Amino acid sequence: MDRLDKIKLFLRVAEAGSFSKAARQLAMAQSTASKQIAELEQRLGVQLLRRTTRGLAITAAGQHYYDGAIRLIDELESLDEAVSEQERSPAGMVRVTSPPGFAASYLLPKLMSFTTRYPKLAIDFTVSQNLANLVEERVDVAIRMGNLEDSDLRFRQVGTATAIVVASADYLEQHGEPTTPADLERHACIASMYLGKPRPWLFVRGQERVSIEPRGSIRSDDVELAKAATKVGLGIAYAASWLFKDELASGTVRQLLTDYRCNAVPISAVWAGDRALPGRTSAFIDFVAEVCAAEPALRPQ
Repeated sequence: MDRLDKIKLFLRVAEAGSFSKAARQLAMAQSTASKQIAELEQRLGVQLLRRTTRGLAITAAGQHYYDGAIRLIDELESLDEAVSEQERSPAGMVRVTSPPGFAASYLLPKLMSFTTRYPKLAIDFTVSQNLANLVEERVDVAIRMGNLEDSDLRFRQVGTATAIVVASADYLEQHGEPTTPADLERHACIASMYLGKPRPWLFVRGQERVSIEPRGSIRSDDVELAKAATKVGLGIAYAASWLFKDELASGTVRQLLTDYRCNAVPISAVWAGDRALPGRTSAFIDFVAEVCAAEPALRPQ
């Protein structure tokens, strides 16, 4: 077993927390796995793993080695794939994180055409509001909505998410319709939370610029929950227009305050900046950009 294979074995053992489990996954004898890790530790001159009554525990040196090794293997695999895919159709797994609702509403309906175009590709979706650590969680590309903080990540803007104000017909029948942002002070507003605080609602009309802090009995960091609360008449929501596409078309909810422009933020495909971008990931980003360009609620601005 060469040096690189030993590093890969160490990563598998550390992740499995067991020599026997890792050995079964790799179809090798447990004694062989133990021997190879011992040789790796001897070459490094440090203990990477220690046995405990509960199994294996990674040492501080082992954790440092693991963090560096996982980046090294990811970079090497990405480089191999990027070079190889120049000469063949993209293949393999694309690991994607996406905000709730977006992939199901917009990407999945068009995904068959993508997989038909690239039959050797598979997509692993993780749905989350949280900003994933792309390197640690081994994510190939994240779909993010909003202005990106300065970082070492690279990105491509694939679309724009424009906010609108909506409420159900039942809510409006009971409480009336606001005609100005100031009227919202008298209504139940469903707040979208970020880092423990409600996101402000921004309105622009000509030179007028108004920011409202939403107040109401319902608030959540889950856009799908906020959508459900709006549909059952619990309040007024300020959310991306793409989230309510079907409800607006069916009349389940109505758009309010249409004389005002609301906040618009970029939709970005984000990937780790220290990796060569594999052809499979590039192809998926192109697909997301095509989907956004074809949807009025998502087109880049």
